Amino acid sequence: MKRLFRKMFKYFLKDAIFQRALFDSKGKAEGKIKLFKKDFNYHHGLAFYNTFKEIFEQNIYEFKTNSSKPIIIDCGANMGLSILFFSKRFPNAEIIAFEPDNAVLPFLEKNIHSQCIKNVELYKKAVWKEETELRFYTDNGLGGRIGIEYNNQTPQIIKAIRLRNFLNRPIEMLKIDIEGSEYTVLQDCESMLYNINHIFVEYHSFYDEEQHLDDLLNILKRQGFRYHLKQSFSRNKPFVDSKLVCEKFDMAINIFAYKI
Repeated sequence: MKRLFRKMFKYFLKDAIFQRALFDSKGKAEGKIKLFKKDFNYHHGLAFYNTFKEIFEQNIYEFKTNSSKPIIIDCGANMGLSILFFSKRFPNAEIIAFEPDNAVLPFLEKNIHSQCIKNVELYKKAVWKEETELRFYTDNGLGGRIGIEYNNQTPQIIKAIRLRNFLNRPIEMLKIDIEGSEYTVLQDCESMLYNINHIFVEYHSFYDEEQHLDDLLNILKRQGFRYHLKQSFSRNKPFVDSKLVCEKFDMAINIFAYKI
């Protein structure tokens, strides 16, 4: 009985220490924390905190598969929490990750190494509708975006790769969180979506541009997906509020699409 009590005490003590470190990360510009007994480096404390909560506590990327070696494509890997989740949940998976942001890549690469993630192939490129070079702006936090400026920022010139070329075989999960480019990319990929079982998309609405949520949902519907929508960000009082995220977004919606 005493041995069981000691084990429970150690468990709750470790969890309390981790929760304290997790809470403290919100106020830091960058730092390091122990995840699964290994170092995890973050470049933006609040972004890390919010993303960790979504991925490892709310389990927003959880899915079921009968495949012994599922193929997972992660567009917008950021600091690496998503690929860490996929790798832990599906250790035999083949993970293909894309991340173009030079402000984020050093942290992502360190985390792949420190967390001993062996089943990921990283492309330091953006996904797009063609092979090209693009102007890229970063918020140095949750992500960056193509072509749409941040105030007073000189863009990076990054290489882009056509996502469609990676969809010519069965894909269990396609995750797309690419800060406003999701409609353009999925429009180009539409005729290849029959190969995919699960799709997660974070749709971003630019306050001064035409909205494409309905167009994006129609792409998924035409290709045999059922979808579920969940708020990521929206204004509390849309008729009167003018709050924006990252200077441009007035709404962000998580889309979970799956075959039935």
